Amino acid sequence: MVGKFRRLKAFVFAIAVLIFGASGAQPVYEPEDSKWLHELFRSKGSTLFKQIIDQPEKYRYQIVYSRIDRNRKGIPFITTHYYHLNKSSYFYPASLVKFPASLLALQKLTSLKPYGIDPETPLQFDSAWYCQTRSGRDETQLTGWPSVDAFVKKMMLVSDNESYNRTYEFLGYDYIADNLAAKGYHDSRIIQRFEFPCDTLSSYITNPVCFFQKGDTLYFQSAGFAQKRLRNPYGDVYMGSRYYDAYGNLYPFPRSFMFNNFLPVDELNRMLISLYLPEALPEDKRWDMDAGYADLLKRYMGMWPRECRNPAYGYADHYKKYLMMGKGAPLPDSSDIRIFNVVGRAFGLLADCAYVVDFKNKVEFCVTAVIYCNEEDVLNSDRYQYETIGLPFLTELGQMLYHEELSREKRYPFSNADLRALFAK
Repeated sequence: MVGKFRRLKAFVFAIAVLIFGASGAQPVYEPEDSKWLHELFRSKGSTLFKQIIDQPEKYRYQIVYSRIDRNRKGIPFITTHYYHLNKSSYFYPASLVKFPASLLALQKLTSLKPYGIDPETPLQFDSAWYCQTRSGRDETQLTGWPSVDAFVKKMMLVSDNESYNRTYEFLGYDYIADNLAAKGYHDSRIIQRFEFPCDTLSSYITNPVCFFQKGDTLYFQSAGFAQKRLRNPYGDVYMGSRYYDAYGNLYPFPRSFMFNNFLPVDELNRMLISLYLPEALPEDKRWDMDAGYADLLKRYMGMWPRECRNPAYGYADHYKKYLMMGKGAPLPDSSDIRIFNVVGRAFGLLADCAYVVDFKNKVEFCVTAVIYCNEEDVLNSDRYQYETIGLPFLTELGQMLYHEELSREKRYPFSNADLRALFAK
């Protein structure tokens, strides 16, 4: 009986969305496909790669590639190529949201420096609403307590969901919305935790937070009650032809994602540029972040799991490095490569957003790509083609762009000793 009620509730919601949801949709502008990328894919792609490229409706791939040139002072200039960019074709960003959440958390933390707070300052969360939980100790950290540093580290290295939830609670719904819009990310939406079975309402209210040191409260943030109510900027957005809910019930219609997170690939790629190449953007579009905090995030995004301490991770180097490395593809022997990235993986979607640097061969470029690997188009079936379609595609895409950059002549080669020095610490 309960299962039937849930299915009826979901069906009524879907009908209501169809009737009332269209009024909020925005017009969509998308740039034309890059002729240069088109020719590259046709001339250099493998048979599998070309088969995927030839079926954009099936694989719903989107690619944004930013070529970087510098002047004699090292100032970067960006030329961006798009391929099948389609904002209104919704994809669930999954863990990709952990990157802008980290940016925003470190920016907010910068504003709290006058209170004697830094990324390693211990903090605790209380509960003030249903679907909220109190936090406890974190024995993987030297202080024995959680911190923003620990959250960012765990999100970037192993895509930890609990760390994202706590970061979301520290930021609050309105802070996220206001600051994304202020930096020009008008279509991005970070409006939910990764919690089950919490509903949309629970995302509007966030926990009280206390920063402390040696038993003294340095800063107390009351529970947040959001004033805004955001939804997807393109109105009615769906995925799948059918979907299973968390209880295993199958619904014979698409799932609505109107009130879920959303990160357009072009805005996500620009966020990457804003961190690693801020001089390429106007000053009002850069993050108001302490330089040391920015270095912290850069380092965690580029670390191999084996380099991490507190906690220590035993994952292989290619873990969470889909572009170029995929299922363990080797990097070129003659390179000194770091891949500064964040990935997403859910419902058959596979995505990577990466700033790739070869310090030895003076190569650098940004690429953000997503592909749908769900032949049945059924969500939550766990029958996806990550291994046979998604990872091979992203690996080849990254390697293809790398080799093009390796052979490209540049008047003023890339050199960034400060970025390289982050891994000497």
